[in-house]
Amino acid sequence: MNYNILLIEDNLEMAENIMAILKLARYEVTYAPNGKTGIELTQKSLPDLIICDIMMPEMDGYSVLHILNKDENTANIPFIFLTAKADKSDFRTGMNLGADDYITKPFDGVDLLKVIEMRLRKKELSKLNHAHSSGETKTTFNKPGEMQDVQALLGNRPRRIFKKKDLIFMEGQNPNSLYYIEKGQIKTFKMNSFGKELITGFHDEGSFLGYVPLIEDKPYNENAEALTEVQVSVIPKSDFLSLMYSNKDIASKFIKMLSNNLEEMENRLLDIAYQSVRQRVAGTLLKINEKLAEGNNETATVITIARKDISSMVGTTTESLNRTLSDFKEERLIEITPHGLKILNIPKLERIVNL
Repeated sequence: MNYNILLIEDNLEMAENIMAILKLARYEVTYAPNGKTGIELTQKSLPDLIICDIMMPEMDGYSVLHILNKDENTANIPFIFLTAKADKSDFRTGMNLGADDYITKPFDGVDLLKVIEMRLRKKELSKLNHAHSSGETKTTFNKPGEMQDVQALLGNRPRRIFKKKDLIFMEGQNPNSLYYIEKGQIKTFKMNSFGKELITGFHDEGSFLGYVPLIEDKPYNENAEALTEVQVSVIPKSDFLSLMYSNKDIASKFIKMLSNNLEEMENRLLDIAYQSVRQRVAGTLLKINEKLAEGNNETATVITIARKDISSMVGTTTESLNRTLSDFKEERLIEITPHGLKILNIPKLERIVNL
């Protein structure tokens, strides 16, 4: 794939040297001699990556990045600052604005190419992860006959109401029913020997719950607790398994959900192992916000989940979570209200995750 890189640099000699290096590496290069022209070219051609000098007359690199981040069409373009300044305060200013990386003058051409390659690779991985995360998280039954079978499975079933913090089922219990969430939200979690929770998932309206132990014919390996008042349909184990054995399309749907759940847990373990707390908090907030926003036409969603539950998902202490949330608030990435958390800048949080 031929990537297009936009170089914004007012020093012509420096720009010619950088363009020569990039062209030798088979990148397509567009050149802008100042910040204003760089913004115009970015909005017109949407390059794959931007390299921008900080110290430029009329409009510096900080201003260029600030303007591009306000436009949803350009906010996610990887942005690398090119600077002769190496003070920590300069780095922090740029990173707070959403820069992806820094190259300090003078630099080695190989180092420049390594940074570019890494940022482009992370951009492609981000696209793949987004495609997976936006895939099927709930069961969608749309083939001929599927809806009739599912409606028959759900029809005339007893409804149960659970109040906030009520347990729907507990780890170690033998499963007798499949639950379909009609209203409200449920969290699933495990407890370690010290009584600390590990959140394994959040489930809302339209989700099936408890099908894994039914399929595996094993006791529940997690607990399920109502986060709000919840109404569920209760489907007997025998009816669920009968439909699974008689309808291969329905069985395939549940097996696919099981596969997605396993892959999501593997990804979470990798995140805990290799990402910083700041990255994990950003990623968790984005996932919760995306899940809450499903079917919601509002432009912003308030996250009302308790801090201790969010910290359990992140895999950190509540104190570390609170410090990170305070940083995000100062950087105007989120707003903390009496009702909960509201994300103000999704592109910048995505940049933090992909650093």
